[in-house]
This record gives sequence, C-alpha cells and structure tokens, in this order.
Amino acid sequence: MKHRGLLVAVLVLLGVALLAGLFLTVFQRRDVVEPTPPSGVALTNPFFALEQVLRNVGEPAASLTTLAPGQVPLQPGDTVLVGADAGRIDAETAARLLGWVRQGGHLLLVPDAGARAPVFAALGLLDPRPGAFACSRLGDEQKAASLCGLRFRLKPAAAQAVDAAIGDPGDGYLFARTAVGRGHVSLLANVAPLERLQLKQAEAQRFAWRLLAPNRGHGQIYLVYALDGQPFLQLLATRGWPALLALALLLAAWMAMRGARFGPLMPAPAPHRRALLEHVQAAGEFLYRRDGGRSLHQLACQAVLARFRRRDPACARLNGEALYERVAERGGLDAAQVAQVAQAFQSPANAQAFRASLITLARLRSRP
Repeated sequence: MKHRGLLVAVLVLLGVALLAGLFLTVFQRRDVVEPTPPSGVALTNPFFALEQVLRNVGEPAASLTTLAPGQVPLQPGDTVLVGADAGRIDAETAARLLGWVRQGGHLLLVPDAGARAPVFAALGLLDPRPGAFACSRLGDEQKAASLCGLRFRLKPAAAQAVDAAIGDPGDGYLFARTAVGRGHVSLLANVAPLERLQLKQAEAQRFAWRLLAPNRGHGQIYLVYALDGQPFLQLLATRGWPALLALALLLAAWMAMRGARFGPLMPAPAPHRRALLEHVQAAGEFLYRRDGGRSLHQLACQAVLARFRRRDPACARLNGEALYERVAERGGLDAAQVAQVAQAFQSPANAQAFRASLITLARLRSRP
C-alpha cells in the first residue's frame, strides 16, 4: 500500500515536470503594440503628433485655436502654421501677420480660401487663376507619403522669389516658399502630411523638417489647427439681424393678437353710481341663474304687495282674483288688464314671461 502511494506521487511529479518543460519550450515573451483610436487632445488637434515630435527634439511648439495677440505674441524668428481655413483671418489680423513676416517671421498657409481672402489680399502673392488637382510623392518609394490638392499660381514677382517649390509657374504649385521682406511665406496645397499618423512615414517627417527650415531653432513654433469665429453677440448683430427683425415682427403680431382690448365695449355707468349698479346687476344675474328667476320674481311680487298693503290696509284680507282686481284698481288699470296683472303674479315659465312679469310689476310699484 505504501509503495502504491509513492508510485502515484512520482507519476504526478513527472506529469507536472513534463507540462512545465513543454510550457518553457513553447512560450516566448514578446511585446505587442495594439493601436488605439485617438482620444482627447489627439482627437481634436491634428497637429498633436507634430507638436510632440518638435518638443522631443528641443523645438518650442504650441498648438492653438486663435491668432489673438494675447496668446500669439509674434516675434521675428517665430513660425506660424495655419492649418485651419485661412479665409477666417480678419483684415486686422492679416495686416499684423504681414508686418510680422516682413520683420523676419515664417508664415505657412493653405491657399484654399482664394486670393480675395483678407490674408492673401494683404500678402499679394496669389494669382486668382485656379489650378488643377494633382498629387506629388514626397519620396521615391511606391508607398511614400503624397502631397495632394488643388494647384495654385503665384504672381510673377512672387514666383521669381521662390526658393523651394513642388510644381512650376506654368502649371501651378503644390508647395512654394517665397521671400517677403526679411521673412518667408510658405503656401502648400494640403497639410495632411503633417497630421496625425502621416508623420509615422519617414518622407513626411523629412518634408515637415524642410518645411519648417527657415526659422527652425530661432523662435517659437505656433501650430494653429483651428480658428475661433467671431463672438456670438457680434456675429448675431452683423449677420443675424434679418432673423432678429423677423422674430421681432412675429412677436409683435402675437402680442397684438393675444393682448387685451383697451377701453370698454359698452358705455360705463356714472362714476358715483358705478359700483352700486354693478353690484345690483351681479346679484340679479346670480339669482336668475340659480333657479330661472323664480326667487327674483317672488321677491318682486312681495315688494309690490307690501307697498300696496301699506297704502291700503284692506288689501291684507284679499286673495286671488279679488286681490288682483284691487291691485289693478289701485294701479289705475282698467278691468281688461286684470288678467295681465294676474299673469304678472304667476311664476314665469321662461325668460320672456319673466321679463313681461317684471315690467308689469315695476309699473304697478311706480304708481303713487
């Protein structure tokens, strides 16, 4: 029994040793890089990779969404790469950029806004004639990075000052760098080779290095990947006034439709009697709505009989037809109108009968 247990233990140890040897033979330690989609700043800023590369090689770089003087204090030797729509640069900022370039700055732009945009009108470099779409490889390999976009043309004076270019004056350029004063202006059809994963290719890195060459190592590099628009209130006042005017007219029309009428629809009672008349009218309308005017008619009948009984105490002993004849006699009515008096003291069946009864009772009550 003891030998059997020992044999089982030996077999288990041999199995474990065999599995461990097999694992050590097959297993291989390897580093695996899993690409993940960009997030955060890398998702919104296409120049984030370029900014990090420049900082790693000792070049001061910053990514911005504005060209405001407070955040971009331009100095001679600085570089500004505008990857956003250059047409959003206003005339004041364009004049400031032109003065800075002439003092030694390096400005990089994409001329897709046309020669009439304020910044290109201030620089005076672009020929308004459009160019054709084209692509150019940045290296000799088949899968090398490419620069693609619409070609642009330069004015003759600017074309003579070009010191680096991809293209020619006849067909147009995909990239051209020309001198302006003591600085440079670089125009390129597309900034895609400088964005995100494009910089993983060696040709794109060499192109970016040559593109930033004029002022590299002499000043700050500003990478403007977006341009903030006008303040909302200013934009609303300059471009949204038609909508505001239409909204104001609609609001005025709605207020006129929903507003209360001014002034009474019927002549008002005398001021010193107005409150009393309104109270009496409201009380009468309430009594009439409550039981069809029966209680109000009964009160009127009682008031007429009380008046007659005070004037003629003999009426207190009369009832029925005798009473109605006595009331008609005292009221100055003839015998033919006794039936009308009797009808006036009967409970009214409808509004017309109620009105006729009250008229007769009021006439009897007004008699001396």
